[in-house]
Formats: sequence, structure tokens, C-alpha cells
Amino acid sequence: METPEKDLRIEQRYPKLESGGYKVKSPRDPRYNCVAFAVGDTGHYWQFMGYPGRSRGSYFWPDHIKGDALEDWIELFNFVGFSLCETGDLEPDVVKIAIYVVEDNIPTHVARQTRSGKWKSKLGRGKDIVHDTLESLAGDVEDEYGTVARFMKKRRYESEDTDE
Repeated sequence: METPEKDLRIEQRYPKLESGGYKVKSPRDPRYNCVAFAVGDTGHYWQFMGYPGRSRGSYFWPDHIKGDALEDWIELFNFVGFSLCETGDLEPDVVKIAIYVVEDNIPTHVARQTRSGKWKSKLGRGKDIVHDTLESLAGDVEDEYGTVARFMKKRRYESEDTDE
């Protein structure tokens, strides 16, 4: 089954995408979320389960990370090789992520930069998309993810993000 490039339900949930430019890249898949997608694990749903060190079924969260605050997400991405950086500007041979937050710095989403400088996102349990800008998912309308609070980066390996 071919995946359509646009999706009206996605545009209703994230109104800036329609004018901001995006493409649907996969069908809906509830097995993983944006955190798992950002680290390249599409077999698990990375989520803190309210207590440290427990994974249940397809849910995963590293044992040593004790919460779900912005600092915990930063620690999580440090654990898989990312380090803080100043901007989301494209750098050769580097993959960057952008962590979105809402009030009180509560993390809501993470997007991953492609080789061309566009961004890839897993929309909850839904579809994966490529979007032109981070702003197209930012805001407080419908399901928008707040604002980008932190950027992180790591070395990009040859096999990573070969498609858009």
C-alpha cells in the first residue's frame, strides 16, 4: 500500500504544516514514538512509566534515568551519543535533534534533522513525516508541541537518514 504524501487529519492537528511543507513518509505505527524514532529504534515505545528502571512489553526507558523532565530527556539523548549544541543549523556529517517543550519545560516531542536540513518526526503513535521547518509543529493550537527548547547533535553515520 502506497503512503499518500499529504494527510488532511495531520493538517487539522498541526495547522502550520499545510503552509510549512511536509510529506508523509510512513503509515501509522503505534509500536514506537518520537523519542524512539529520534534514536533509530522503531521496535519500542520509549517512555518513562512513572517509576525508574522498568520496561513493560514494548515500552522502554533506560534504568538510570529517573524521570521525564527536560533534563531527563537531555540525559537520555546523552546516553545514546548526543550532546547539547546551540542551534539546529545544518552541519555536514552531524545529525541534530530538536526537543520541544510546553509550559514549565515539560518535553512533548523530538524531531530529527535529515541530511538536507529538513526535519523528520514521528507524530505520537501515528505517521512519520518530513517537515521543512521546526516551526510547523510549534505552537499551542490542537496538538502542536510548544517550542523548541534544546538542540543536540551527534556524528551521523553513513547508513543514517538516507531518505527524505
